[in-house]
Amino acid sequence: MPISNAPEGTQAGASYGKHAEVNIKHGHDSDTTTNSSSTEHKHPWLHWHEPGTSKADKKLIFKLDFFLLSFSCLYFFIKQLDQNNISNAYVSGMQEELKFGPGNELSWMNTYFNIGVIIGGPISNLTLTKVRPRFWLPGCLLAWSLFVLGFSKSTKASEFYALRFCVGLFESAAWPGVQYVLGCWYKRSEIARRSGLFVMSGVLGQMFSGYLQSALYRGMEGKGGLSAWRWLFIFDFILAVPVALYGLFFYPDTPQNTRAFYLSETERERARTRIEEDGRTPVGKFDLSVISRVLKSWQFYSFTLAYSFWTLTAGSYVMQYFQLWLKSLGTYSVPQINNIPTGLGAVNFVFMVSTGIVIDKIGKFSPVCFAVGCLLTFCFAVFTAWPASQSLKMAAFLLSGCYGCYTPILAGWVNSTCGGDQQLRALTLAFMVSFGQAVVIPFQQYQLPSGQAPKFTKTHGWVSALCFVVALTLWTGFGIDLVSRVFGKRTETGKPRTSEAEAEISA
Repeated sequence: MPISNAPEGTQAGASYGKHAEVNIKHGHDSDTTTNSSSTEHKHPWLHWHEPGTSKADKKLIFKLDFFLLSFSCLYFFIKQLDQNNISNAYVSGMQEELKFGPGNELSWMNTYFNIGVIIGGPISNLTLTKVRPRFWLPGCLLAWSLFVLGFSKSTKASEFYALRFCVGLFESAAWPGVQYVLGCWYKRSEIARRSGLFVMSGVLGQMFSGYLQSALYRGMEGKGGLSAWRWLFIFDFILAVPVALYGLFFYPDTPQNTRAFYLSETERERARTRIEEDGRTPVGKFDLSVISRVLKSWQFYSFTLAYSFWTLTAGSYVMQYFQLWLKSLGTYSVPQINNIPTGLGAVNFVFMVSTGIVIDKIGKFSPVCFAVGCLLTFCFAVFTAWPASQSLKMAAFLLSGCYGCYTPILAGWVNSTCGGDQQLRALTLAFMVSFGQAVVIPFQQYQLPSGQAPKFTKTHGWVSALCFVVALTLWTGFGIDLVSRVFGKRTETGKPRTSEAEAEISA
């Protein structure tokens, strides 16, 4: 897509401003003027504001960081906390108390959650283009938190399935929705580091769930006649309420409709002009043409396929399998089973930071995707071989945390190529998540059922996952670049790109 229509990127640490890869064109086109502008400033490895940012802009950005970014981080923290609490509860007494197993109850809980995400994702992101985000996003948070609270009273697997579906339905608003709003405010060269903090807050939420369950197991077991795993859901609900209220009063919506009291009229106008100066004047209207624009775009298919490969690696479930493996050994306490796998989240955190810094410096996505994919291939090769060495398996489980950096990379890639067409951008983000969750449902249910964990010998689960890791590595390392060069030469209207203003940002 041309720079004039390119939306805000959301890669963790990767900038899409002057130092991004604007000199790479689709096909054989080139533009020396754009190329020279991309190298006008040399950027340090670590920086918060772009060189030349005015004092007024820094003040505006500070307010956005303080209110918009803080809520986004807290929101995603709660989202990941509530998504992962079910596996922490499962290995902390739920399985035994409710007599789950040797069936696949945990896998079915994942499945019903994913079905909710599939249905809710596209609807939620389209709603965001019409409903104020400060009403919609906090409302979804309160809704799914009420269903999380319902877990504390559940006694049957069917009740958990129904509640997990509802949690997934409303949680589907979190990741693409917040990414969408962040992208509406920050310039390409600013969004990177903020998006990095946003995504890493989710990693911290994933880790905190384990620590919270361990603390509750030690201090709340049997209190009020409830098991510690039931208290986990109650505490998760309590943590969510103030975050939702904070968003309701302080979330700024979008530059086009903001009423935030902490932004002056001058700052509101500046917020809109900054995005226009960044070459991202909003275009595209909400009507039946949306379907045509989406289906004719190369981004929709390329990134949906990439995200599907990512989900089919089952990387998002590795922490569950890690916990189930530790539990199967019979040598670790419940707190250890919850705490040790948080090391995977720490690795995830490190890769979020490091890959973001590297992409920020080199201005390219694909080499980083390929490098991370090679490490992930090693980890899944270990899972497939399942060697006798416990240390090697432990290392592979921990290092597999590198998988998480793919989500902000893909989100940033989508945002930097989908253009100012807000509906195209929103739908591409939402559908790639929904479709990715759709294809992983039968895969994790039949290839990686919790009843066969952690080896999955009968189902050949690790072998299948390894194949998708290789596919992910090759597609993000080489495939997307190739598609963007072949199909990105022309706009959705079929007109060739010829002007300097239409120089493409690509990876």
